[in-house]
Amino acid sequence: MGAVDEIKKKIENKQYELKDLPLFMKAVEEVAATNEDLQDELEDQDDVIIMMEVPGIVAGYMEIKDGKLTAGEGKHADPTVTIQMNEDVAAGLLTGEVDTASAYMAGDIKIVGEMAKAMALRSILEIVGEELGVEMGGG
Repeated sequence: MGAVDEIKKKIENKQYELKDLPLFMKAVEEVAATNEDLQDELEDQDDVIIMMEVPGIVAGYMEIKDGKLTAGEGKHADPTVTIQMNEDVAAGLLTGEVDTASAYMAGDIKIVGEMAKAMALRSILEIVGEELGVEMGGG
């Protein structure tokens, strides 16, 4: 079973937990390797390393380089942008229960680095969400 299938199953059974962030990142990598819409999106992106972190709990990152996406577990030594959030917000974002913009405006999401680079993640998550059958990140 690939990461996409594992994450789908966890979301459907409401068993998705924060410790599954590295598995989610691998699912994003799998979608990037097979989804033409996401491949087109990645080709238009600048090279960037986006790290998602729930401080003290879990971290993972996505690197977009030359139109390809790879994912990694843990902290990256030199991310372009870091997106930090608490447990509740992270879980809600990845299940579609939390709206990204609202959470950012409320201060529940902290972005360290270039905000414009962080926006690249939104379009990626929309496409990945379609593959997983969940509206990721909200409006």
